[in-house]
Parts: sequence; structure tokens; C-alpha cells
Amino acid sequence: MESNPYSIIKIVFFAGMLFLITHCCFSKNTYIYSANSKDTIILDITDSYFFQGCKYGSQENFNPLTVILNRGFEMLRITSGQQYYNPLIPYYKFDNVIENLSHPFQNIKTYGTKDFFKEQVIPFGNIDRPYWYPNYTLHLIGGGITYTGLKEWFEFNKIPFPKTLSAITILGSALINESIEEKINDKGFRLNVDAIADVWIFDIGGILLFQSKKVNKFFSKTLNMRDWSKQPTFILPGYNLANCGQFISLKWKLPKIKNWYFFSMIGLGGIVGLSYKFKNNTSLSVGFGQGPKKKQNELFGLPIDVSLVPMGGIYFDKNNSLMASLEFSNSKKDLYHNYFAELNIYPGLLKIHKLDPSLWIALAKDGNVLFGIGTKYTFGLCIGYK
Repeated sequence: MESNPYSIIKIVFFAGMLFLITHCCFSKNTYIYSANSKDTIILDITDSYFFQGCKYGSQENFNPLTVILNRGFEMLRITSGQQYYNPLIPYYKFDNVIENLSHPFQNIKTYGTKDFFKEQVIPFGNIDRPYWYPNYTLHLIGGGITYTGLKEWFEFNKIPFPKTLSAITILGSALINESIEEKINDKGFRLNVDAIADVWIFDIGGILLFQSKKVNKFFSKTLNMRDWSKQPTFILPGYNLANCGQFISLKWKLPKIKNWYFFSMIGLGGIVGLSYKFKNNTSLSVGFGQGPKKKQNELFGLPIDVSLVPMGGIYFDKNNSLMASLEFSNSKKDLYHNYFAELNIYPGLLKIHKLDPSLWIALAKDGNVLFGIGTKYTFGLCIGYK
């Protein structure tokens, strides 16, 4: 196969992006801003779904930078197998990702069209290789929710072309994510249909699907889904990252049971449990499930399989904006992020001289303690020291 990825991508990939971005610019925004108290939702939007402008919790941290870090670099949590990781590694394989994306039909045919759809697209098509599961949960639904949330964030901050910028952020973080998954490859082209399914079908599909008001309403009002991502932490000295990962919460009201909800956290792995809503619009949620550990298997030289380990978590939120979380995992080797316990405290829970500090503390399996500290002025980021 002739490889000239950077010229091909301008014709094929970005031509598709241009169509998508142009499509996203047509609809008009009908948003109304109000100035309420600092401790309440300050955004009165007739069509607001996933971002209400809360000046506390995970919504205070939600912005394009944290989205890029959480969506783009979360695979380093397990591919590196380290407690923290260097995002400036020299062997990102953007060229191989672009080469695969620029010849989607040919590469799918080479891999096997039937196997591709059974593994990547059709739910339960291949139980042994259920790559369709993260495609639907993280890329289609999670990506669509993040797209709408970012669009609302840009509108809230009165930045023009909110749909265009949101789509660019989603697809940019997707390319970073796909390149990280290929970072261990040697030189030369390697077939990667996973990237084709992720980007062309599910990332773009999520953006298009969530153009629908009915879809946004169902996931935001009926299922109460919100972005409860981690607090990316820069570990000093050096350029190391830690605590990156995108997670989406779900709270579905249980019928005939007052204040109780079915609860789930969707991300790399997932948990299920129950949530109770108090009168002051705060909620306490508890869940158990499985989280991933270091990738171990390969296919065509790509580390594609993620083994799962038991985990559980306790979550406290206000108006669906996560205020604090405490997660546990119990595995003797290759822990998810190599942590036994992880505490995240978001801005607004602690009040110290109007700083609204945020905090991340992790207890590693080897006994080491990692931490990061931020404030409402650090744009959703924390700073730690090793």
C-alpha cells in the first residue's frame, strides 16, 4: 500500500471534517443568560442539556483543555502501567492512524468486513472481542454528550462557532487517543481497523446523533447523564501527567420509589449501583463493577485487549455536578492506574479564602502516595509533586 498520509488526509479525512463542521454551523442558538448567586446554577438556557454553568464541582472543571487531556491521554493510564506518565513521548503514530483513516474501505476489506462489523459495530456480534462496547459507550454516547456539553460551554462563554469548536475538540482528542494506542509500534504501516470504527463511525456518529434535541433530552433529562471526568494532574518536576480519564455518570429514576435512582459510571470499565437524592439537590451514589488494568494482548502488533479488575466507588454530587469521589480497586498486579484507592475533591466542596481548592490523592499499590492540588483558577487542572 502506498503511504503518503499527510497529503491523503487533506483530501479524504478533512474533507469529511469540513462537511461535518459546515453542518454544525447552521443551527441558531437560543440561549438566555442570567446572573444568579455564585452557589447555584447561573445559566438559564431553554435547551441546556449537559452544561448548566455550575460554579462548583465537575462542571467548574469542564472545559476544552480538560476534555482533551481526559479523552486524549486516558489510555496512558493503562498502556504505560505507571503511576504517572509522560505525554511528550516521541513515538506517537499519527501517521499510521491517518493512513488507516484515509483508506477505511480498503483496510476494512483487508481485515475482513464480516469480522470488522461483528467485533466493532454489531452489539454481541463477537462476545470474545467486544470492541463494540466501548465504541457505543465511550465514543458514540460519551462523545456525543461531551460534544453537546462543550458546545454549551462555548456558548456560555460567548465564543463564536460553538458547534465547530466542539467538533474540532472531540476529533482532535480522538486522534491523540488513537495515536497513543499505537505508540509501541515500530516503523511501517500497520492495519488498525479499531481507529476506523472509533473515528469514522462512532466519534463522528456521536456528533451527528447529538444534533437531535430529542436525543439530548433523553440522555440529559431521562437518564441524567453528565461528564464526571477526572482532574488531570501535572506531576512536577518534569512533564508527567496523572489522573486523566473521562467518565460519564447515569442516574435513572426508579419507578414508585421516592428519591432513589439506578446509578452507573461509564468509562474504561464501569460500575453500577444506587443513588439517593436529598432535599437540597445533593446526591450520594455507591456502585461496584470492574475497571481495566494494563493491556497485555496484541493483534497485528496493537495492544487492543484490556483485562478487568474489581472496583467500587462512592460519589457525592450537587445538581449532577460531581463534588467528590472515592474509588477502590483490589488487584495484586497491574492495577488500573496502579492505584489501590483514589480520592478526588472538586472545586466548591472545600471553602478556603474563595479559592475553592480541588484535591487529588492516590494510594498506589506499592504504598506510595501521589497528590495534586488545584483551585477554581487553575482551569480544571491540579499540580502535584513526585
